[in-house]
Amino acid sequence: MKFFPDSLAVNKGDTVRFVNKDLVVHDVTEELKQTWTSSPLSTGKSWDLVITQNVAYFCSLHVVMKGKIVVKR
Repeated sequence: MKFFPDSLAVNKGDTVRFVNKDLVVHDVTEELKQTWTSSPLSTGKSWDLVITQNVAYFCSLHVVMKGKIVVKR
């Protein structure tokens, strides 16, 4: 019940793939204004996000799950 890794540094324009390797359904939701969210991801399903800026995110189904992506300078 956590994102792994929970912090990631990438280049602007990189695509990050979130893969659910847990036994329960999760999603990925932008934390600050909740401007985007993935669909619910069952075990083995994935979702891709192109990174254009720093972002904090969480699972809206399990709000203790949090992570962040930082764009390298």
